Order: sequence, then structure tokens, then C-alpha cells
Amino acid sequence: MKMRVFTTLIFLSILLASINAQVGINISLPERGGTFIDVVKENYRWTDLNTGSPVNTSTVDDRGWPTVDAQYILDYRPVAEWAGQIDDPEVYRLDVSGTYKCSFTGQADVRGVVGDQVQSLTYDAVSNTTRFDFNVPRGSNGFFLINFENTRRTPNHGLNTGFTDFKMLRPGYENDDALFHVNFLEALNGINFSAIRFMDFTGTNGSDPVYPEKSTWDNRKLPSDASQVGIGPIGKRGGACWEYVIELANRSQKDIWINVPVSADEDYVRSLANMLLNDLDPSLNIYVESSNEVWNTAPGFEQSQYNRAGANARGIGEHENHARRTVELAQLFESVFGPGSLNSRIRVILCSHQPMLKWWVEPMLQYVRNNFGPPSQFIYSIASQTYFSGGADAGESVDKILQDCMSSIEQQFDEPSGNEAGRVQWIQKAGDWSLPGGYCSYEGGPAHGGGSTTNIANRILAERSQGMCEAMRYNLDDGFIRLGGNLAMHFTLTSAYTRYGCWGLTDDVSIPDRNYKYQCLKELVEVPTFIRNEMKSGWVNVYPNPVSDVLTVSYELHEKKAATLEIFDLYGRNLYSIYLPTSANQVQIPRQPISSVTGLLILRISNGNKHFTKRILLQ
Repeated sequence: MKMRVFTTLIFLSILLASINAQVGINISLPERGGTFIDVVKENYRWTDLNTGSPVNTSTVDDRGWPTVDAQYILDYRPVAEWAGQIDDPEVYRLDVSGTYKCSFTGQADVRGVVGDQVQSLTYDAVSNTTRFDFNVPRGSNGFFLINFENTRRTPNHGLNTGFTDFKMLRPGYENDDALFHVNFLEALNGINFSAIRFMDFTGTNGSDPVYPEKSTWDNRKLPSDASQVGIGPIGKRGGACWEYVIELANRSQKDIWINVPVSADEDYVRSLANMLLNDLDPSLNIYVESSNEVWNTAPGFEQSQYNRAGANARGIGEHENHARRTVELAQLFESVFGPGSLNSRIRVILCSHQPMLKWWVEPMLQYVRNNFGPPSQFIYSIASQTYFSGGADAGESVDKILQDCMSSIEQQFDEPSGNEAGRVQWIQKAGDWSLPGGYCSYEGGPAHGGGSTTNIANRILAERSQGMCEAMRYNLDDGFIRLGGNLAMHFTLTSAYTRYGCWGLTDDVSIPDRNYKYQCLKELVEVPTFIRNEMKSGWVNVYPNPVSDVLTVSYELHEKKAATLEIFDLYGRNLYSIYLPTSANQVQIPRQPISSVTGLLILRISNGNKHFTKRILLQ
């Protein structure tokens, strides 16, 4: 769906003009549409042509390159075309057409399995380099297989011995000296994010060995490895190397939020800290988190098992071990960056599951106090996730999904009973313990699916609708910043539309604003603070809300000039508009003019350069 003409979004920019720039972004690897110039850096899918099975320890070298004839697999198809069906009702595909400049060390017979895609194949015996073009026509479904047959690693090797250093450069590039795909950089830098969280980029989830084995610095991912995503056959876990984290941060000039493996030994942590000290721009701050969601027992979060085993070995609780490790990271980073670095440049975050404020967070803070000293000496902030959801039931319309999202957000504001874990309570807890960074959100945004196909078409359409922008704004502004939250990290920059969630601001890094969410967040974080300060709600009162009969609007105009009152639906359609007389201070709006729709609506009053917005629910 292409974005509507921007004039229909004017009201949205006003809705978003109430927040400062304390919003960051999680990035993934790969981003939907490309992170690196070289496709191979973000895609490691090799099949042994001799066996038809994925390559393994015996069929790759110590950097992950095949030592046998192999097939390379690329798959950009939408979910779940490989199973004979497509969830996306609009069947959006990435445009992956063009000529890919390819090369590798060694020689082979190279062919595309489908069509005459491999062209201009040459071999330079002096450099032992093979080059070819891989041509993809426009309209391709995005599924490619490239066979490397009769491989010969060097002229002295026999047949079927593989090759090294395969590169596949995206169309338009002659080399990958710039490393990162320009479209990715433009999408990342097109929004004034405060920080980048690299959890998914560095492949944190499931990257730890079985306790008590440690992750060591000399076995970390390197720029020279065959790919920057997981390379199981060579025993290296995780995603991109730390060198690329630093390079991206330096280019984008954004603070970094890193996730240190729970299994990383002391030398690993010190070496990482030294690398950051020496190579990261000294003006950039560093948020430090111990692994990711060590309480999550879902498949793929094996770090939780590591944390639990470590806790059992020490005779303490899981939550206490998480707190202990967090303080340990703080101490190790301070030993490298020096006294005074904690809570200034080094900002250590203690994360937990949102409902677990009194079950994990409070006991963790007490554990730190009892065993190390005041938590505020080590911990910058406590943080939870701030997701919202809707559309779990069959047959829900897009409008109903959006209403559910708004309800999901509002329910998280204040929870004075039960788990006592509303965002208000999180903020209060951070204040009670005098944490300098208060309350942060390590991930957040729309998230619904759970792998189900129930109502999948409308769930996807809701993500692409303008109403999702209002939900995002409500979640970040009313539901976080205005409550007193510090830094909220949205998840994520891009993603495909899947059954497990549609988290990305866009589904195509090359066209970031083709949906509404990217533009929404851009407006959200770029409005100057003085505008935010001028947007006070005290001069307008709207009641009753929800509206069942007549809506009364009381107002006091800032400027003695004409003002307008407008009501929009979540798609930006103007349902009602009147001028507000300066001689009065109240109007009544009967239900009839806006009775064509029900559900959530947006009321806006404009008076000179002052604006007020209010969500109203029409029953």
C-alpha cells in the first residue's frame, strides 16, 4: 500500500507533536531489503551438493566456507509462499531485480538453477579469482539457487574441494568498501533516533553454550568470517561482529545499546569494553544489558537456561543471578572506562518482564543493595518491554484491531493491584531506588500473532494503516514519555509481515515510508521541545468520553482569532468540521453528524499555531 498524499497526514503530525526525542530503535540482521552491500554477509544458507544436506563441521573450513561442491540459497518470498500460500493480502514483494556482481576465490562451474541467470563467468588464474554476474529480472519471486560445481579451492587442489570469500554485491555496487547498504543507512538515519539496540543484530538470543562452558573473546564472530549471521558449523554463535556495531554507530552518530552474552567470561567483557573505549566515538554513550530476556523460557532463549544453571550452581535464585551478572558487567566496564564512567557514559540496564516488577525487579534491587551497595551506584535504569496487541479473535475488522491496540496500551498505564506492574509503578520503582536513568523500555511497539493465521489478513492490514500510527503515538507519548519514562526502544526498524508479528516500521528498507509507521515515528521524534511545551491540554475539556449522545467541548482560545474543530477517523478521513466562535467557550456536537462510524475517533482543535488533540470513543 503506497502512502496517501501527505496532505491527508497533516493531522498526524500534530498528533505527534507532543514528544521529545527519547526514542531509539532495535535493528535486525538482515533488515528487510538489506543491511550489507554484500548479500552473503547476512545470509548463510549452503547445501552440500554431494549429500543434499546443509553443510556441517566436516564440509566447511574454519571461517565457514564450503570445502565441497555446494549450493547457495536465497529466499525473499513472503510468508508462507514456500508452503503454497501467502498470508499478505496485498502480496507485497521486495524488488530484488538487477545485476549482482559476484566473485569468489577458487574456480567452479557456476549456474543458476532457474533460468539463465549466471552470465559473464570468468576465471583469473593469477589471482585465483572467479567472477560472474547474477541477473534477476523484474518481477522475480525472490527465490534463487546457485550451484557451485566442480569446485577447486586452488589450482593445486582437486575437484570438489570448495572455495572461499564468496561475495554477491547488490545491484548498483561495484565493490563493498562502504560495507553497509545505502538504503539501510538512509532509513536508519532518516529518523532522529537517540540510540540503537543491537540485540538482534548481534544475534543475542540462543547464542550461549551449555553451562558452565564460557563464551570467549578468541572465538567471537569476526569480520573475516563467511557470514555475519550464525555459522553453526564452525562453532561460532551469534550475529554480527562487534567491529560492525562500532562502525555503524560511528557512522550514524547514535548511542549504542549492547547485549553482552550471559556466558561471556571476564576476558571477553574486558576485551569488548576496551574495543569500545578505543574505537567508538567518545561522544557516544553505551547502554549495557546482560543478554536478553533471561526469564523467557520460549525456544530460542537458551540464555535463560544458562542463567538458571548458573543460579543453581551459586545457590541463589534466577532473578538474583541476573542482578549479580548485571552488577558484574557494570564493574568490569568501569574497570576499563575508569571511575565516574558508570551512569554517565556507561549506562547499565537491569531488564525484566513487564509483569514481574514486584516478583523479580524489587527483589533484584534488594539483592544488589545487600551484596554490593546502593543499586544506583551500578544500575542506570530498570527496563521492561512496552508492546501492545490486538486482533487475536477471528473476524475482527481493522478498526476493531486498532481499538484493541489502544485498549491494550491503556491497560498498561497503571496497575495498582495484582502484579502492581503498570508503567506508572515501574517509573515509581525507579524513583524509589534513585536510579539516574529511571525507567526505560528495551523493546516495544505493535506485536501480535503468536504464529497463528487467525485473522492474519486484517492483522497485516492494520499494521499498514494510519490508525496504527495513532496507537504507536499513544504508546510512546501518553503511555511512556508523559508518564515519566526515559528512553523507549522501538522494535524494530524493518521486518516482514509474519504470523508472529509485524514489528517493523516498514517491510522494505528501500521504501521506508511506503507504510505509515515509519513516517509516524519520524514525526514523533523530530518535533522541537518548545512545541511540546505549548501543547497543553488544560485549555480544552471534552466530555462525556465515551460519547453516547451529545459531545460537549469546553475551550479557552489562546489567540483571539478563528479556531477550527475537526473530527477524524483512524484513517485520517474528516468526519466533522466547524469553526469555534471567539465569543463563546463551549460547543455541543450531537452524535448524528459523526454517527456513520463507531469506535475510536480523533478530535483536533486548531487555534493559530496552537493545537490540541483528544481521542474520543463513540459508542
